[in-house]
Amino acid sequence: MGAGDFLRQDADARTAALSGADTALVDDSSALLVNPAALARLVKPGVAATHVALFEGTAFDAVTAAAPTRRWGTLAAGYVSQGTGGFEGRAGPNDAPSPFSVSQSAVLAGWGVSPRLPWDGAADRGPRRLALGLTYKAVKEKIASSAGSGAGLDAGLLARLGPGLDLGVKAENLVAPSPAFVGAGVRYARSLDLSPAYSLPLGPDWSASAALRLRRVELEGTQVSGGAELRYGRLLALRVGAEGTSPSAGVGLTVGNTTLDYAVRFNDLGLAHTVTLVQRFGQTEAEVEETIRRGIRRLSRGDGARLARAYLSKADDEMQDGRYPDARRDLDAAALLDPGNEDIAGRVRAADARWQEKVRRQSLERMRSEARQEEDEGNPLAARQYWQSLLEMQPGDLQAREEIARIDGALTSADRERAEGLRRAREANDVALALAGAATQLSRGDLRAARELARKARERYPRNPQLRDFLARTDDQVKAFVAARLAEAASARARGDAAGALAALEAALRQSPDDPDLARRAAAAQAELRRTLTPQSRRQAEQVYYKAVEAYLKGDYDEAGRLADRVLALDPTYEAARTLKAKVEAARRYAP
Repeated sequence: MGAGDFLRQDADARTAALSGADTALVDDSSALLVNPAALARLVKPGVAATHVALFEGTAFDAVTAAAPTRRWGTLAAGYVSQGTGGFEGRAGPNDAPSPFSVSQSAVLAGWGVSPRLPWDGAADRGPRRLALGLTYKAVKEKIASSAGSGAGLDAGLLARLGPGLDLGVKAENLVAPSPAFVGAGVRYARSLDLSPAYSLPLGPDWSASAALRLRRVELEGTQVSGGAELRYGRLLALRVGAEGTSPSAGVGLTVGNTTLDYAVRFNDLGLAHTVTLVQRFGQTEAEVEETIRRGIRRLSRGDGARLARAYLSKADDEMQDGRYPDARRDLDAAALLDPGNEDIAGRVRAADARWQEKVRRQSLERMRSEARQEEDEGNPLAARQYWQSLLEMQPGDLQAREEIARIDGALTSADRERAEGLRRAREANDVALALAGAATQLSRGDLRAARELARKARERYPRNPQLRDFLARTDDQVKAFVAARLAEAASARARGDAAGALAALEAALRQSPDDPDLARRAAAAQAELRRTLTPQSRRQAEQVYYKAVEAYLKGDYDEAGRLADRVLALDPTYEAARTLKAKVEAARRYAP
């Protein structure tokens, strides 16, 4: 064996079973040793521990860990050691022999990154075509009481050449360590691995991979090895390989995030047994979606809470990616599945706030860009309109104020009249649009939504008489509606219809949610009605509710609405069913 050969030992059992032909296939933190470029394709943090039982009491051990980051690629660290004992040495020919051992070790640090190439496409969320990686290693060799150390660097590349076809390249000892015991150090030999690999699905559950490796070691010539792997889902893997005339074989078992691999390699000096334990952490988006697909087949309260956690995990990933509408949709699903979870409501508010802030920033930047473009094209009045709109959205914006003042200073009296005319036209258009939207909400009987649209418009145009009059009329309608519902509630209560009284009070509260007297009356009616419900009716309502949620998540809005109505008939105090019914009605309204 040559200097540094212990670092070319199989880093894990999968590599050993494939006779080293894992340069393009490695998918855990042992990539730090096999091909650091593959670190960039890891989607979960994880650790791996490997033990190799070699011949004559020699043992090889490796521990690696890797953590993908969104901004900086994947960072990894590891420790490798190989030791052999049972040697005897003499200081002189007449001295008694004394035992000694030989050990080699290395501390590793690695980094893998996958840059976006022009042909990857901006929307490509799968693995990118190219990955690059580096591994720094600080090595130490010890023979009896003498020791030497050095440092080196490996580099890797991983390229996706086509569907299922990858090419892995590793340059080992690109910067070669030269640990010195006495005198000059012995430089580690450089080597180059070139490994194509092809993966092919064989059906819904089975897949296969095959790989070839050409290794060129300095002063040793070229070595050829290859291997194949047959997988059953993520559960089981069977592997075979060969390097020259030395075969290898292995098996892997994966349960959840835990993988146990075993391999045996046959060589001239005997059998080498390798065992690797890999522990990953977290769930990928695909795994979360699979959990969701399995979960909505049949739901109960416990299932709903577990499934809600899957939706929350998916929403967290979407929030980090800036996909706020997707996150909001999944948070809504989580809230329906686990309606008693107060934390979800806070997450919904946070998602809404971040989405609104993102939209606001984009609108402000678009207005700045449009204003500059209009001025560059010689349209100062149009530029002024954009600056004015920006100032209305962000009153403290100094740039907008300065630009408006500068443009106003250069305007003629005719320009000012024209600018004022444009301002009035814009106000009339904005007010007309707001009132049209409010009228649409009125036609649907949603006084609160109509009033909110008009109120937001009046914040921009506080002196507009149309908005003032519309709000006054809407306020009168809300008061009349609330009074009518209070009368209905009183009449229902007199008839002993507690459910009817609660329905009337909640209808009033939906249109006037800030009315403390209404909130107090509705809470009292809910408590009174809840006392009349039997445990059996509550359980039945819960069962029907989760059937309704299941139908809603599958897109069957008619069935979801029918079941939500049934829940409210069983338990009129079931607030989650009322929320579900509102979402069903909205989905029906906006579904194509």
